[in-house]
Amino acid sequence: MDLNGAADRIDWAEPDSVLATYVAQMDRLTEPVNPGVPLSLSVHGQLISGELIPEWQWFAEVSELNDHEDAFYVGTAEHVKEQSDLAHAAVKIRDTGGEVSHRQHTALMAPTRYIHLRNTNMPNAGSFWRGRLADVSGWFPGTTVLHED
Repeated sequence: MDLNGAADRIDWAEPDSVLATYVAQMDRLTEPVNPGVPLSLSVHGQLISGELIPEWQWFAEVSELNDHEDAFYVGTAEHVKEQSDLAHAAVKIRDTGGEVSHRQHTALMAPTRYIHLRNTNMPNAGSFWRGRLADVSGWFPGTTVLHED
């Protein structure tokens, strides 16, 4: 095994490809997910459980915290939702043999780098959590309830 060869190199900074695909498919949904998909992650030795939701939905729900709409999060939610809609449309057009626009192609090919959970088990962070996929070292479907003895 050549430790310096690119073909033999394992890049641990890359996210788990299965989880990245799972999150990318979630992010392409165009309708809100209620409830979200239960998911537990290991991130820097900490167990984080919550509901996986699309990125645009996460920003939209965060914008509504404390009964007000934060302009930054509202704008971000709208932008991310537009990208999700473009990617979703690109898949439909591609699957029927149509021609995908440059904007649709760009949205479809954008790498998924973040994962978005709500209703998390993190008491100091609130119920919303956003983290880098590359920081997730392990995961499993479902949530866990931690018991203190």
